[in-house]
Amino acid sequence: MSKNQLVNPKDRPKPTSPHLQIYRWNISSITSIMHRLTGVGLYFSILIIAWCIVFYTYSFGSISEQESCECITISILKALFFGAIIFVTFSLYYHFCNGVRHLFWDIGKGFDLKRARLSGYLVLLTSLILTIITIAITIYLKLF
Repeated sequence: MSKNQLVNPKDRPKPTSPHLQIYRWNISSITSIMHRLTGVGLYFSILIIAWCIVFYTYSFGSISEQESCECITISILKALFFGAIIFVTFSLYYHFCNGVRHLFWDIGKGFDLKRARLSGYLVLLTSLILTIITIAITIYLKLF
């Protein structure tokens, strides 16, 4: 008898499915992962925005005392807040643009490799341009 016949089938090593190190990344997989991440980010940002609205509604003037402080902590918090605004803005535009891309896929358009790759890059570029325009307009209106 050979050695393989003596081994119990339950004791044989089972084949493993390919892991992320084996797959080659492409734009469709990146956009799919980003669509999920931006959806989760938007969900939690809505919770934080709702909490801020309730907090500032019921804080009754103690905010003016905090705004007069010019310490390093306030500067760091303002920078983090501005970064969060940019993230939420990009997430909102990206999720919207990629959702439109998925609507076209639902009706059967854009499935071939060339168009799927092009639409993935177009979604990223459009989201980035819309984010830059929105932040630029916001800064312009705040300064003037």
